[in-house]
Amino acid sequence: MSKEADKPDAFPKTMGTWIDKQLQEGSVGRDVVNSHIMSVYAHPLKIYFLGSSLRTLGEPDDMVDGFFASRLQKESYFDQWKESGLRLRRWLINGFLFHLKEEIRRQKRHGDSSLDHELHSPVDASPDLDFDRAWAMSMVQDAWRDAASSCDEEGLGNHWRLFIRHHVDGVPYKLCVEEFDVSPSQAAVMVRTATGRFKNALRMRILLDGLHEDDVDGELLRLMEIMQ
Repeated sequence: MSKEADKPDAFPKTMGTWIDKQLQEGSVGRDVVNSHIMSVYAHPLKIYFLGSSLRTLGEPDDMVDGFFASRLQKESYFDQWKESGLRLRRWLINGFLFHLKEEIRRQKRHGDSSLDHELHSPVDASPDLDFDRAWAMSMVQDAWRDAASSCDEEGLGNHWRLFIRHHVDGVPYKLCVEEFDVSPSQAAVMVRTATGRFKNALRMRILLDGLHEDDVDGELLRLMEIMQ
């Protein structure tokens, strides 16, 4: 992973405000925060695990689920993260590696002496790029679902479907006139509206990972690059 991703950052107000607001709701709010983290980071962590030298410890689902269960319900977990100044994905990877080391010790206590080498060996960094790709895809997919749901809830379902027809299916505006009963100029406005929903959802997820507002546009470009 890049040095930029590793270095501490001043904790952004966006994430702190969102986390604090949710946690003030008690267990319900904590479930919202945990659900967001698991929906975005579970798959990338599994990819990271499968690409690491510790992949023989067990099934990726078990390793990641065990990590989340051991960390996310701790009262101080998010306060510790804010104090660290790290991006959320780096904080989670660091914690996941600690969890894997704990799993090695647990298995050794149950008689698996073959894990002596793994316990004292550094974990290779090669899975970082695979994690970044999986994380980027997970962020985009989560933002896509959120934008689609937002459009449907606000009666903008046709805006979203037109967005898909134009940007995903490659249908030009002039061919959408009959299908959606709109003019080409109306189609363009509808697509811009849906595109804005998607970009805003993606920007929010990038901010929730712990990035400063001024750096979001650069991160969006980086997301596109690493997914290619």
